[in-house]
Amino acid sequence: MPDNSLQGLGVVVTRPAHQATAFQQQLIQRGARVLAFPVIAVQACEDLQQATARLAHLADYDAAIFISSNAVQFGLALLNASQRTQLQQLTLGAIGSKTARSLQAAGLQPVWVPAMGFTSEDFLAMPAVQQLANRRIVIFRGEGGRELLADTLRQRGAVVDYVDVYQRICPKNDISVLKHHHDSQQLGIIAITSSEGLLNLLTLLGNPEWIKTVPLLVGSQRMATTARQAGFTGQMVIADNPGDEAMLAALSQWAQEFSR
Repeated sequence: MPDNSLQGLGVVVTRPAHQATAFQQQLIQRGARVLAFPVIAVQACEDLQQATARLAHLADYDAAIFISSNAVQFGLALLNASQRTQLQQLTLGAIGSKTARSLQAAGLQPVWVPAMGFTSEDFLAMPAVQQLANRRIVIFRGEGGRELLADTLRQRGAVVDYVDVYQRICPKNDISVLKHHHDSQQLGIIAITSSEGLLNLLTLLGNPEWIKTVPLLVGSQRMATTARQAGFTGQMVIADNPGDEAMLAALSQWAQEFSR
């Protein structure tokens, strides 16, 4: 039997366009009406001079940690054949299973991956990264990421460097489309997968009050807290993590309860 658990529900998908296709298809298969409204765009850093210089000494490191799938995509794109071989000799870490799968798809096998969770806190809780005296670690990330991971690894004895390989920007969107869907009562719920994306949504729309009453599907409790602090008063559906599977499961459960 076809799964029509989301029949007629208007879902705004705010993922970056290049990462949204699979989630949108799953929503459509369940009968949802999808409106793509990316609130973050991801692109290579404009200045890669520092990253290139650091990668020239990749063999000097003991481990490499990838913050996200974007870090895998844009980081590996910078490596030449020799550096790719050098990377394979390092202990590889991934912040969450999605990032780990991206490495595996590229033929790399991460060793440091949290069994549960997708945050820096989850990664830092692993027994394998508690004692790191004199270990040299390079972190592949986007510009302006959180400092918790590097700071904690340094406290545990590691020497840590960053390689910034991508940047996140707030894209331009036609906000009238979203307003039209709201005015015609077709805006059922907005799916948010990062706190940064949530704040970008408000920036794009000019921080109007009407958007703050729309139900939100968020990928973590931290995102829910950010939303409340930003003034959102509508229903809050909290997934276990911002991955497609967890977001879809939380949305389906909410839709079933909402329809009762």
